[in-house]
Amino acid sequence: MNFFEHQKKARQQTFYLIVLFVLAVVTLIIVTLLFLMGLYATSADIPLDVFFLNPLAYMQSTTIFKIALIVIAVVAAGSIYKYISFFSGGKNVAIALGGKQLNYNSATAQERVLLNVVEEMSIASGISVPTVYVLEEDAINAFAAGLTFDDTVIGVTRGTIEKLNRNELQGVIAHEFSHIFNGDMRLNLQLAAVLHGILLIGLIGRVILRSMSRSSSAIRSSSGKKGNGGFYILVLGAGLFIIGYAGIFFGSLIKANVSRKREYLADATAVQYTRYPQGISGALKKIAHYSSRLQAPTAETYSHFYFAEGISSFWATHPPLQERIKKIEPWWNGEIPDYSKSKSSDQEEIKDKQKEKEKKQHIAQGVIATSMMHVGEVSEEEVEQVQSDIQSLDSKILNRLNDPLGAQAVILFLFYDTKYKKELFAILQEENRYLLLEFVNVVREQHVALEKQSALIVSLGLNALKSLSIEQYQHFKTILATFIEIDNNISLFEWSLQYIIQRPVEIHLGLRNVPKSGHNHLGAIKNELETLFSMLAQAQYDDEVEAKKAFDKTKKAIYAGALEYRPREQINHNLFIKSIQAIEAVKPGVAERIFEGVLYIVKIDGEVSATENTFVHAIAQLMQVPLPREFKL
Repeated sequence: MNFFEHQKKARQQTFYLIVLFVLAVVTLIIVTLLFLMGLYATSADIPLDVFFLNPLAYMQSTTIFKIALIVIAVVAAGSIYKYISFFSGGKNVAIALGGKQLNYNSATAQERVLLNVVEEMSIASGISVPTVYVLEEDAINAFAAGLTFDDTVIGVTRGTIEKLNRNELQGVIAHEFSHIFNGDMRLNLQLAAVLHGILLIGLIGRVILRSMSRSSSAIRSSSGKKGNGGFYILVLGAGLFIIGYAGIFFGSLIKANVSRKREYLADATAVQYTRYPQGISGALKKIAHYSSRLQAPTAETYSHFYFAEGISSFWATHPPLQERIKKIEPWWNGEIPDYSKSKSSDQEEIKDKQKEKEKKQHIAQGVIATSMMHVGEVSEEEVEQVQSDIQSLDSKILNRLNDPLGAQAVILFLFYDTKYKKELFAILQEENRYLLLEFVNVVREQHVALEKQSALIVSLGLNALKSLSIEQYQHFKTILATFIEIDNNISLFEWSLQYIIQRPVEIHLGLRNVPKSGHNHLGAIKNELETLFSMLAQAQYDDEVEAKKAFDKTKKAIYAGALEYRPREQINHNLFIKSIQAIEAVKPGVAERIFEGVLYIVKIDGEVSATENTFVHAIAQLMQVPLPREFKL
């Protein structure tokens, strides 16, 4: 099953979630009506058995209808409010759980291992490097949250960093990346929003009880006869609070039904990504020895996000640890090592690597046992290649990419044109002298081969850019635009690299909203697709006849016969930008066909240039699609 099929399956689960949500709301309406009817009958001194035999004789049907509408309105308002709060991305979840953003320069040696693992996995899979947050909890747990690849965050507890070795940590992160690719992140946020609405009635009851407990006059009035208003307010609060437990029941049931099966798939995919079952199984065994329970007050709200069970609950959101381990290691005898007496994590990792050769035959069995599916495009070899590519970079460049000022200087160098040296230096002198000094050092070092590794460099520098304030980023954006537009021409390479830089940073800082999906068929953006594919064909061939042939082959490949080729004189940069903006808002099924067309046409001449590769990176980011193997860094 490929990426698009998994995304489609996740969207189908959204329908299942809606069905469960409707059932939960109907149940809440019934329970709330019964409670309020009983309260009304008591206040009117009507025997309950008499009242419920014919409630319409005592209460108007319009009143009952209004109560039902109020319940629906409360639940809907709670869900919508919560979902809107997620628009800025997964960082809201991390912050709600007490997470702190992790920056390379201030990170410890163990934290840098985590950052390196996340970088390697994301670059190997062809998506923007997620922002990493650390939760100061001793438990071993992690999560991925976000609406898109660009606003994704990875949250990891302190216990995960300190108690797992690199192989185990890589297994946990691979598990979270599986959730990213399988469409689980968005589903989890939708689920959290839905559950907030269901639980809101109980929360209202809790607020009433707390406010009453603080009011001495209300307490005194409620201690008298039941005819007093304070008594009924207190009963109303208690009743709504109890009704909230019906919401908790349904919430737990929905979480369990939606998330349990997906954890097995994520485990299996993690094994596929790392080719090392002992990594993720070792992490699960350490959880069995230590704990995965979180102490954050909001831990229950996001319990379905976690790598392992984060809270104690009636309905478990994750499969039992023993079952998960057994599916990964069929030969496991059920024994959990006593890690409190074991050697350090580094020594464990060396021991694991020694065992790896001995387990080769078991790995193949483990792959079969876990029913591994080709979910993503990540492989162990690709992760190793990324490690090699990063290590091949100049150490000075790597150090700068971990620093906000240094990252700005290196990225500006990617757009540097020596013909305009005097003008560009004058701009930096006027705008930011500190950045000028850093940029001068980069220029002096003459990193002439950086353009070939531009996408890798940008990926490594994104986290540093995300740590800028909004004002600092806007200042950098202005300087960057000046570097690009100094020659009064924006090339395809410049636009692509600029897009790769700006989109994830601006989404992280809240300066850009993720476009809503609107176009559900190719015909809705016919003109825009004609512009895009014609421009790409012309980038392949100078000859207009050959370019049109390439265009015709592409439209045939994606079954878009209505598209018509547009000559060069009909295409300009502004038209291209408008086309990109329209294409950015297509629905996933349409995005798949467009992306296939882009891949087809850039490979049609048998070569993929650095500019084309960077453009494919930008389009993949625009459409929220992981890169295919041949286009990775």
